[in-house]
Amino acid sequence: MLSVPTALLLHTTPTGRHYDWLVGTPDYGLDPTTRVWTARVEHPSGSWHELGSFKLSVIDPHRPMYLDYQGPITDGRGHVKQVDRGTAVIHQWRTGMALWDIRMKHFQGRVRVEIITGKTWRVGIIGLG
Repeated sequence: MLSVPTALLLHTTPTGRHYDWLVGTPDYGLDPTTRVWTARVEHPSGSWHELGSFKLSVIDPHRPMYLDYQGPITDGRGHVKQVDRGTAVIHQWRTGMALWDIRMKHFQGRVRVEIITGKTWRVGIIGLG
């Protein structure tokens, strides 16, 4: 099983706040041009167990540098602050579905991430960390 980095960023924009969740892909570290899977999340990682499941919106993959970046985003799109970080052990990853063991400071557990429709996906917490 492959272990990749994951991070949760608080993204503050001129119109509000949300979280961006970044997870390294199976190609992470093998190809320097590989981008990381990225989704917009409305909930901080510390609340994920309590929620049990939640929706997220997959957005364009980000450059790996954003796993560590904190600061302003270009073109007036706000700024980001890292609020959680750790690793994701990939058990499965195929089109429209992934199964990961997440180990971050504020969340540890097994999650199943799967497409609902279009860019809307569902995260289900299926085990404790």
